[in-house]
Amino acid sequence: MHKNLRVRIGLIGNLLIFFWGISRIFAENTIAFIPVILAVGGFIGVLGSIYKLKKLDIDKRQS
Repeated sequence: MHKNLRVRIGLIGNLLIFFWGISRIFAENTIAFIPVILAVGGFIGVLGSIYKLKKLDIDKRQS
């Protein structure tokens, strides 16, 4: 499997985790610990995946 495809699959997974955490935060009246952790972790993963995709694209253009 190519690196680009792996990063894109990871990006989709992180987006799902992020949106699930956000939806659980808004669905509950109190702020629970687990949805906040999932939302924050998913957001960090999304940022990391976007950075990795940009880095792979720059490396591909230079080659």
